[in-house]
Amino acid sequence: MQLAMKRDVLIAYVMLLAAVTQGGGLSRAVPAVERMPALPDPMCVREWQAVARSYYARIFGAGHTEPHAAVAQVDATAGTFRVPSYMDREGAQESMACLGGVLGMRLVGLDVRAGSAFDYAQACKAWFDPETGFYRHTCGQRGGDIHGDIYGYWPALLGMLFADLWPEDAEFVLQRDAAITAFDSIARGCGCPDKPDFGVLGWDFTTGCSGGRHEPMNRLSHAPTVAWALMVGARLRQDAAMAERARAALRWQLGKKCGRYEMTFLPVVVAAARLNRFRGGEESPLDLDAAFSVFFGDYPEGTNTWAITAGTRCGGITCDGLDGARWGKGGFYAFSMGSLQGPAWLVPVARYDTRYARAIGKYALHAANSARLLQGYGLSGEQQDHALWKRTNDVDNLHFYEGLKSWSPDPARRYAPYATGDPLLLGWGLGRKKIPHEEYLARRDAEFSNGCGNLAPYMGNQVGFLGGILRLTNVPGVLAWDCLATDWFHEPAWPTTLVYNPYENTRAVELLLPSCDRFFDAATGQCVTVERSAVGRVRLTLGAGDARVLVAVPETAQVVRHADGRVTAGGRTLAFAP
Repeated sequence: MQLAMKRDVLIAYVMLLAAVTQGGGLSRAVPAVERMPALPDPMCVREWQAVARSYYARIFGAGHTEPHAAVAQVDATAGTFRVPSYMDREGAQESMACLGGVLGMRLVGLDVRAGSAFDYAQACKAWFDPETGFYRHTCGQRGGDIHGDIYGYWPALLGMLFADLWPEDAEFVLQRDAAITAFDSIARGCGCPDKPDFGVLGWDFTTGCSGGRHEPMNRLSHAPTVAWALMVGARLRQDAAMAERARAALRWQLGKKCGRYEMTFLPVVVAAARLNRFRGGEESPLDLDAAFSVFFGDYPEGTNTWAITAGTRCGGITCDGLDGARWGKGGFYAFSMGSLQGPAWLVPVARYDTRYARAIGKYALHAANSARLLQGYGLSGEQQDHALWKRTNDVDNLHFYEGLKSWSPDPARRYAPYATGDPLLLGWGLGRKKIPHEEYLARRDAEFSNGCGNLAPYMGNQVGFLGGILRLTNVPGVLAWDCLATDWFHEPAWPTTLVYNPYENTRAVELLLPSCDRFFDAATGQCVTVERSAVGRVRLTLGAGDARVLVAVPETAQVVRHADGRVTAGGRTLAFAP
C-alpha cells in the first residue's frame, strides 16, 4: 500500500511539473502519457512513409507502372479485388484490408492504380450499400442490421474518408453525405440530443431499432464514431442541431466511464475538440480530459479490457503507445490495426487545443517507435512466430503480425514481448486445431516458423495512416507530424506541423516544411523565428520538453487578431481562441 501511495504521489508530481507554460498557455497533462518514459528504450523509429510505400508495393503492386506480382488479387472483369486477411489464406474482401489499404496508399502519396488499367479507389465503390447509405464490411454486403464495431460502423466511417482524399469525385461525395444521414438516424434513434443511450450492439435500419451482433463489448464505445460523422455533417452543412446531437453522443460516452473496445473509440478526442470550436461549443464545452481517458482506455483495472500501453516494458523493450487488450499483471495483447491508426486520429487535436500538444507528441513518438515490434523488427527469432519465413521472404520486415503480446503463449512465458496472431494458437482455418499452450513453442519450431499464418494484411494495410503523417528530423526522437493530413473534412487551413522535443536539453531541429514566408505558433498566434537551411527546410530551437504547433503562412496572407483571441491569416484560422 505504501508503494502504491508513493507511486500515485510521484505521478501527481510529474503531472504538476508537466503543467508548465506551453506557448503562452498551460500544458495539459494526460495521465496515461505521463506514465510513458520521456524516451523509449531502445529508440528506433522507422521511416514510416518509406516503409509504407514499400509495403504497398508488395501488397498492391503500388508504384509500378507495369503489372506487378502482388498479394492482392484483381478481378478486372467484375471491377473488384481481394486481399487475404492472413498471408496463408485465399483473397478476401474485408473492409479493413481493402478499404484501409487503398486509403493508406493515398495518404503516402502512391498512385492507387495497379499497372495502368485497374483503379483500386474506383473499385472500392463496390463496398457501398445504397440501401443503408454505408460502406459495408464485405463487397456487395446488404441487409439493414449494422454492427456497432469494426464490422459495421467502422467500414462506414472508412467509406466517408474517400470523399476527403478524392474530393473531386462526385460519387464519393454523395456516398459520404448518405453516410452522414444514416449516422444521424442512428443518433436520433439512440435518443440524441435529449436522452442519449448508446448501450446497444448496433442499429437495424430495417426495423428502426437497435440491432448488431451479440458481442457485449460492442456496447462500450461506438458513440464516438457516430459523433464524429455528425460533427463532419454539422461542419459541412453548418447544422447547429446536428452538432448538438453529436455532443449528446459524446457526453453519453464521456459520462459512462465504462471503458472502450477496438477502433470505434478512435475519433473521440478529435470529435470533441472540433465540436468545442464549432458554433455553440464555447458555451458548454466537452470535457477533453475525459475524452483522452476514453482514447487511452485509462480506467482502473477491471473497468474495461482495452487500452493503450503506457509505462509498459517487456524483456528490456519499451512497448508503449500500442492499442489492444489489457491483461492482468501488466500483460497486454496489442493489435496492429488500432496501433497504426491511433496517431492519425489524435495528432490533429493539437491544432484545436494546443494545451495537449506535448502529450500528443509524446504519445505519438512512442506509438511510432513501438510499431516496428508489430513487424518483428527489433525482436529475436525466438520472440516471434515466423522468423524463418521472414528471414527468407521479408528481409526488410514489411509484413505485420496480427499483434504483439507481452509474452509468448507458453506457460513459462519464456520470451517477452512476442509477435504473433490468433489463427494458429486458436485453430482458425481449415483443418487446424487449437494448440495447447505447453506445446506452442515446440510446434512453432517444428511446423510454422517457416509459415506466415499469423501475418495479417487486414491489420498491416493501415500502415499508411502512420506513414502519411510522420516525417523524421535531424534529431532522433524529434518527429514532425502533419496535423492536417488526417484532420478529415477540416475548414481551409494553412500547413500545420506538430513537433515535440522529448529531451532534457535544448535541441536545434531541422524540419522539412512547406516553403513559405512566415511561421506562426498556433498556441499564441505569434510569428516564430526560424533559420532557413535550404529550400523547404527550416531550423528552429526547441527547449527541453517543448512542443510547438507550427503554421506555415504566406507573406501575402493578411493576419487579423480578433477580439475573442482567435488569429486568422487570409481568412484561415491559425490560432484558436484560448
